Amino acid sequence: MSQRILTERLPVGHRLPSETELMEEYGLGRVTVREALRLLERDGLIEIKRGPGGGIYVRHPDITQVSEAISLLFSVQQVTLREFLAFRQMVEPGAAALAAVHATDEQREAILQAAEADQPEFGPVVDLHVLIGESTGNGVLRLVLQALHSPMAAHFRSDKIHEHHRTETMKAHRKIAEVIASRDAAGAERAMKRHLDAYARYLEEVGLIDEPIVPQPRWQMVR
Repeated sequence: MSQRILTERLPVGHRLPSETELMEEYGLGRVTVREALRLLERDGLIEIKRGPGGGIYVRHPDITQVSEAISLLFSVQQVTLREFLAFRQMVEPGAAALAAVHATDEQREAILQAAEADQPEFGPVVDLHVLIGESTGNGVLRLVLQALHSPMAAHFRSDKIHEHHRTETMKAHRKIAEVIASRDAAGAERAMKRHLDAYARYLEEVGLIDEPIVPQPRWQMVR
């Protein structure tokens, strides 16, 4: 069944054969078919609706589930902000350069708008980094940065962020957005690197660099 969904690129909402029809098609017993359906539902490939008008329908895995699972793993394993930042410093400057080359006009406009948005909280900050990943033209980068949305949102310590930090972050994001919009790949890479280097200095300054990305008490908030 999973092969059919993937190879035939069945759209979300496409109705699949019933449990009885699947038993007949594959020559399997009811218990085996139900277990297979349970696994497909767990993996986010199908949705089983019960009652009148119910049935088995195609769905696609939700990246939010992956993102929350990563947050849980980071929390359990006490992965530090130093480690998270090192990963971001390796990946995101290159992602910004690719976005400058591959972003559509609509994506460039969305990045500019996200950078200009009022940011009393840090949700828009995370959204900007995810938008850049979506604009790279690279499916791996897009999914990885989407999957990191939850830990990125959870790692901010609001009590250690002051107005001048917000101001500097917004200035850095505007610069990144502007060079991406102008299709300057080298400039976008440099701007993102400067932004993340400044963030590293901030983490050192406030004593957070070796703290866990997602403190365990905050896991309930992430969920």
